[in-house]
Amino acid sequence: MLDGQSGVHASLARLGRRLLYEYADPIALVVCGGSALNVVGIAQRTTRDVDVLALAEETRGGVVLRTGSALPEAVVNAVARVGTDLGLRPDWLNMGPKDLVVIYGIPPGMLERLVRHQYGPSLTVFFIGRFDQVHFKVLAAADPHAQPHHMEDLNLRIKPSADELRAAVTWLLDRKTSPQFRARLKHVVNELGYEQAAADIP
Repeated sequence: MLDGQSGVHASLARLGRRLLYEYADPIALVVCGGSALNVVGIAQRTTRDVDVLALAEETRGGVVLRTGSALPEAVVNAVARVGTDLGLRPDWLNMGPKDLVVIYGIPPGMLERLVRHQYGPSLTVFFIGRFDQVHFKVLAAADPHAQPHHMEDLNLRIKPSADELRAAVTWLLDRKTSPQFRARLKHVVNELGYEQAAADIP
């Protein structure tokens, strides 16, 4: 387990050093989930892994996502070695959420809200901020197979405002959705205490 903000920073710093020592090509990642909650100061809790939403590239026009790209083999191997060193799973940094970007896209303006951290010359990590955490956590909580920590993060740590929640719901409904998904979304919004916002979901 990664223990809070210091645990996330320490593991990524070690990964950055290993990538440098092994002459791996520099890489930039966009990270969401519990590790991002810790780093941006929303929560201090243990987390099992670092969830990579997408690979990224810094350009003159800003950050660009490289959707569809997988972690290079050199990075996967370095992650596994760091995991061995620190007693973590070999895939403690993984791209489990990458399909979210392909299916749902990203909340408007997310790339301008990223929080950048540099872990040596070979590793740059962009953590998503609070506003975008609300969006992705509401989506995760509405999954029929959702783990309970998503609602715990929303209820106990993020505590979204009415405006943040409405923005997340608007983003999620800005596409074709099934009655089942809308029913689960209503349930999540009700659980967060926003009955009127839930009633407005068609």
